[in-house]
Parts: sequence; C-alpha cells; structure tokens
Amino acid sequence: MEELTKEQQDELNKLAVAMAEEAISVRLDYEENGSELNSDSLIAIHQNSPLLQDENEKLGEVAYNITKKEKTDE
Repeated sequence: MEELTKEQQDELNKLAVAMAEEAISVRLDYEENGSELNSDSLIAIHQNSPLLQDENEKLGEVAYNITKKEKTDE
C-alpha cells in the first residue's frame, strides 16, 4: 500500500475537519430543537437525492413517511 502524498494528506485532513464541524453542528441543532422522530423512524437518503445537491433543500420538501403495518391476529 502506497503512502499518501503531502497534498493528499492535506486534503484528507481538510475533509476530516469539515466532517467534524458538520457533526458538531448537527448535534447542537438536535440539542436546541430536538426531533419529531420516534424510535422506530428511519431516514434514508439516496445517492442522487436533491438534499445532497442543495444545502438549502429541506428534508420535508422531498421526504415522506412510511409507516409499518400493524400486526393483526388471525
């Protein structure tokens, strides 16, 4: 396995810092605003999602809820 060049290492460090900053931002937002999701909720974002293309896009503008069917006794 080849070692990274200085430029590659610098880029990797910049990406790591950006990811850590975003994680902190998400945590702070959650602490301030909470969540409307319950423990059974799941959010999946497709690789071609407009959420990944536009930071101003809101999840509520492109998402929908899927609910589990209730089990019925037969």
